Amino acid sequence: MSVPDYMQCAEDHQTVLVVVQPVGIVPEDQFFKIYKRITSVSQVTIRDSQRLLYIRYRHHYLAENNEWGDFQTHRKVVGLVSITTCSSAKDWPQTAERFHGHKEVYSSTLYDSRLLVFGLQGEIAEQQRTDVAFYPSFEECSDVERRVEDFVESIFIVLESKRLDRATDKSGDKIPLLCVPFEKKDFVGLDTDSRHFKKRCQGRMRKHVGDLCLQAGMLQDALVHYHMAVELLRGVNDFLWLGAALEGLCSASVIFHYPGGTAGKMAARKPSISHPADAGKRHRPGRHTTLTDYRQKRGLP
Repeated sequence: MSVPDYMQCAEDHQTVLVVVQPVGIVPEDQFFKIYKRITSVSQVTIRDSQRLLYIRYRHHYLAENNEWGDFQTHRKVVGLVSITTCSSAKDWPQTAERFHGHKEVYSSTLYDSRLLVFGLQGEIAEQQRTDVAFYPSFEECSDVERRVEDFVESIFIVLESKRLDRATDKSGDKIPLLCVPFEKKDFVGLDTDSRHFKKRCQGRMRKHVGDLCLQAGMLQDALVHYHMAVELLRGVNDFLWLGAALEGLCSASVIFHYPGGTAGKMAARKPSISHPADAGKRHRPGRHTTLTDYRQKRGLP
């Protein structure tokens, strides 16, 4: 958020952010050759749930933008793929140390990470590791895409766990207050026992859960949580987070009505639900019933 991203669209709210970067000395042409193969895995069907997880890749991402991850979870770096070269076993300890140092940059938000090592052969390269893949050369790496798919599935497992934990939070009045970076100093000394403060915490957390639901492929749940967040945040005049909740609500609605993507940017995206071509123009009965029930309980129009 420190630098505006005018290229973002509604579908970006549904993605998880993965950064792909070189570690050490990697020829630029070879890096982008592998980067292109990695980014070809833009959506993965999760085997057990049949939900789709969409991935947004960046090879450069400012660390300060990552601080806005609580405000909008799609801005949070949750995955890291590092690409490096290593020609001998004696260089491996230094290479591994560089990788761990690289992870520290995004350690506060990372769900999982992978290191792709090119050029190393021998005993070390024969080790079976989930976080490191060894390849003899940039030409001999036929399973890169499959390893990326496995990596994405591991990200989904963590995402789903966080979604369930937050959605079923039993902390009651002790819900933490989510903040954007510049707000943290403004809330020092506030009365945390006041009803106003607790509603602010609840509203922001509902919005956060809506973000997680949208990323995890739970579109109906996301809509309900965003509606709850809007109601709570409007009641306490929390305008910045209210705007973010409305933005999330609009994005979820756009994704529902245009499952093939907007503005031609996501033309290759597969619809998240199988239905006729014109079904995006209609409300799904399940979604309509869910939101109607919620409005009736709250006395909303």
